[in-house]
Amino acid sequence: MPLWESVYNGHIAGSPYTDLYPSVWSLWATESWWSTWNNVWFGYPKGQPWSPSTLFWGTLIIPFKSLFSISSLYNISLISNRILSCIAFYMAGKVWNDSHETGLLWMILIAMNPMIQGFAVEGIIEGTQLWPLGFWLWASKRDRPTFSIIFGSLIVLSSWYWSVVWAIIGAITQYQNRKVWGWMGISILLCSPWIAHFISVQGNGIELTAAVYRAMGFQFEIPTPHFKSASNPFAQSNYIGWIPTLSALYLCRKRVNSTAALLIGLGFLLSIGFGWMQPVPIIGSMRFPYRMCLIILIGLAIQLSEARKKQRTGLAILVLLEFSLLSPIDQIIPTSPSAYPDYTQEINGTVLELPGVLNRAPGEIDPSRPRMKQLMYFQTSHAQPSAWELPFNGLNQTSECFAGTRIIDPQANAAEQTSQLNAECWESVQWVVIHNNGTSLDTWLTTLGFRQTSEGATLPQLWSRP
Repeated sequence: MPLWESVYNGHIAGSPYTDLYPSVWSLWATESWWSTWNNVWFGYPKGQPWSPSTLFWGTLIIPFKSLFSISSLYNISLISNRILSCIAFYMAGKVWNDSHETGLLWMILIAMNPMIQGFAVEGIIEGTQLWPLGFWLWASKRDRPTFSIIFGSLIVLSSWYWSVVWAIIGAITQYQNRKVWGWMGISILLCSPWIAHFISVQGNGIELTAAVYRAMGFQFEIPTPHFKSASNPFAQSNYIGWIPTLSALYLCRKRVNSTAALLIGLGFLLSIGFGWMQPVPIIGSMRFPYRMCLIILIGLAIQLSEARKKQRTGLAILVLLEFSLLSPIDQIIPTSPSAYPDYTQEINGTVLELPGVLNRAPGEIDPSRPRMKQLMYFQTSHAQPSAWELPFNGLNQTSECFAGTRIIDPQANAAEQTSQLNAECWESVQWVVIHNNGTSLDTWLTTLGFRQTSEGATLPQLWSRP
């Protein structure tokens, strides 16, 4: 179903397999974060450390949550991010050398590249929040201090990765314009409470192995052309493009732009994900180093700005065709269901959805990820806290308090299915929702005082305390 049709019919734009439902939930939960600076919806009653990845958009939509469904607000946010990013990098390219043709080239190469499309496909909405960076490039080039400070602050509040890109690009492209550095410093100062909070949450991180860190980096392979490949619902892509790369090399015969060369080289180094980078402050905290490919793309855009006007127009058209035909990422964004099951209207207390979360190390396939629809998205309907703790991209290990429930989880391994049940964990649980036909917990739940409220073979099974 095309994106616009999904919006009209109430579906959610994005793949249901990984980050889509957590992104929708984050938009919904940001409002409560402002009063607690914590995640009050999971790990009940203590909550969990959490820094919302949707701080800007989640705050912006608060007045509209009573008017539109959260799925509609997600779709609007995604479309807005994509459109604003195109406008922002068109303006940044145009002002770079006062050329409409350069604006088109920058828009296609940076705002429409496969990596950004991958974020939209997978549902990583913070990855699509690229427009503050484009507007900052425009404002700093136009010598607009107020806009520069505003958009610099929005970069910091929108994406940790793009904040690092911003700092590197600002240091390299504005090395002769120290007042821009001052504006950047003001942006960082204004966002310092948020930065301090984000760093404190990172202290709960689970360390990646060197092999996984490298796997999340630049991949040296020739991607299978999209029009010949199966659908790919995942976001990781460092497809830079043969046409912009070879064209930039060709232009280097006449003049090498030192700024572009430095950005390309540094972006490539940071995106590889070498193990020795992990102890480096800030850089080692980036769990997906491949995203630093954005620095390469901006470097290529600067180098290609040296071409003549007609060449830039032709390059823009060719790059758009290449990204459309050879990208390893789907060009059509898939859609996912947005409907809530009827049982969410009955839940009126702390809930435990089963089967629940499995503990899988970062980089391992996690068969419980699709359950985020039940754990997170359905929560936006019943608005009741969950006793589960969630990993949030590996930042917090999931709670072992309810490990004994994995006896009914067909995707748990043999060791996990032999974990003991702990009665102390269940004191705050008022509802248990079982999404399969597992009956191994029936005696346990009855002993704890739960009674089954659903009838017969109806799924899910609902258990509640009187």
